[in-house]
Amino acid sequence: MGGMTHLVEVSCLGVPFAVSLSGVTDAEAEQVARAWEWCGGRLVTAAPTMPGAEVRAELRAPSSAPDAGAELVANSFGELEDRLSGLLTRRAIDTRRNDLVMLHAGAVADLSTGAVIAFVGPSGRGKTTASIALGRQFGYVTDETLGVNDDLTVLPYAKPLSVKQPAPERWKRQVSPSELGLLPPPAVPLRLVGVVMLDRRTGGDGTGLPSIRSTGLAEAIGELVPQVSYLAERGRPLQRLQGILDRCGGLRQVSYLEAETLVDVFAGIFAAAGAAGGAADAVEPDAVEPDAADPDATRRASAELLYAVFDDAVRDGDSLIVLNDSVVRVLAGIAPAIFETAVWGATLDDLAGAVVATHGDAPSGSSGELVSAAVDELVSAGLLRPAGVS
Repeated sequence: MGGMTHLVEVSCLGVPFAVSLSGVTDAEAEQVARAWEWCGGRLVTAAPTMPGAEVRAELRAPSSAPDAGAELVANSFGELEDRLSGLLTRRAIDTRRNDLVMLHAGAVADLSTGAVIAFVGPSGRGKTTASIALGRQFGYVTDETLGVNDDLTVLPYAKPLSVKQPAPERWKRQVSPSELGLLPPPAVPLRLVGVVMLDRRTGGDGTGLPSIRSTGLAEAIGELVPQVSYLAERGRPLQRLQGILDRCGGLRQVSYLEAETLVDVFAGIFAAAGAAGGAADAVEPDAVEPDAADPDATRRASAELLYAVFDDAVRDGDSLIVLNDSVVRVLAGIAPAIFETAVWGATLDDLAGAVVATHGDAPSGSSGELVSAAVDELVSAGLLRPAGVS
């Protein structure tokens, strides 16, 4: 094990890093640089040539004390490589949190147009396996994190792919896209045209063919939100997310058995996007505005009024998706009518009237009781508050 320090330059989501590796051999340092070659990874012998944050990683020798200044201390080279990939990604996401929508997703690009499809899913849904299969037919953009600008242009993050190793090895091997035979994306601006949620199945209908269906944001929000880094950090995050999906033709779910069968599905999505002229122009989502002008400000002082409490909210069909204090909830039934009516303050009678106007009177004539019960639930959830209560 070598004792010298090696420096590797990389760029992650447009964020430059100088990685200081101590305790690794020359060959191990070269392996790190080679794995990150599509992110500008290269060994440097002097001070980094580009300004960037320093990341210090140490491969600790047996019985030695760790370097107090190291962010990452590993007991094996496999551990160091695996954890370094996660560390760099987290640091890059944190740096870009205020100017990009960050999807925990793999992505590939059409080789002729630069159109990009993102495939989203929690760990274990097969994003890396899908990235390998799809990246041999389309341009490999990323297997983990996709940064999306407001105009739907995306930043390629062609990091090493994290490949599981046979037991008992717990750390994933970091493999260069070149080593896996993946294709680079075209040298044109990349633009998002589709977002797919992966649903890898262990059984099937006997054909082994994948199935694809459209899914509403309200249906998928519970699974989708954890795959968007720092969702609540930017203004109007739900509107921003819904706007991206709407311009990409809506959210799709693909259920599949083998990653290789996804190629035809993605080819079809690329073809459909091409026929439609790519992603659609931006449109205003059906949103509820927390800071809209109060049409009747003189009523604000009334102690009888109830007010909706939220940071952002959007409609999805008959459902209303509400974000408040970093928690996302989906309201259905009579709750959306109650909530929207209470944006500028409303009495119980106002809320009952809005529910009857939207849904009709209850068969038993008990609309008032139903509204009161729904209001109590919304107050308990922190989505309604009486006037004068902060």
